[in-house]
Amino acid sequence: MPPEQRREQLLDAALSLIPAGFDTVTMESVARAAAVTKPVLYDLFANRAELISALLQREAARATDQVLAALPTDFATRSPDDAFADAVRVFVLAVVECPDRWRLVLLPPEGTPHEFRAQVERVRSGVLAQVEELAAVGLRQLGGLDDLDSALLGHAMLALAEMAGRLVLTDPERFTPDRLVAFVTRIAHGLR
Repeated sequence: MPPEQRREQLLDAALSLIPAGFDTVTMESVARAAAVTKPVLYDLFANRAELISALLQREAARATDQVLAALPTDFATRSPDDAFADAVRVFVLAVVECPDRWRLVLLPPEGTPHEFRAQVERVRSGVLAQVEELAAVGLRQLGGLDDLDSALLGHAMLALAEMAGRLVLTDPERFTPDRLVAFVTRIAHGLR
């Protein structure tokens, strides 16, 4: 297997162990989960710290890309309320597609490094600024909602999306993507 593919395989194996806590991610447990020998693992990662660092960098970048892909860039082709509902749909489906990544972001286990939590918070702050701006533009476009605080609406929109992600992770049978998106769509259209 080429080194880059092997690297991804090993990082995937490490990610699969994290729900049980960061303490469970050892060089031995990762090698076992990836069905490789420890020397194969050590060929690509000098130690556990390097492995964890590479994993957290990869997952933060991928999570950020997924969130940014969910955000609308304008309202030229759909209404602001439809755009918000669609953004939540795209986000919830991303959570379902990569549950281990999103558990790490939305429900970080005991032992999650402070640096990763800080990075998540930095990205969240940037996303919040974008959502607040989109909320302001959307309110102007909808009209008649001048008295609604766009900053608070932005916070509420982001909180609703994060809650939907947590619910689909913790109780997927009860809180299906369809149910969550239908709820968000109804809430979004209720602003009119």
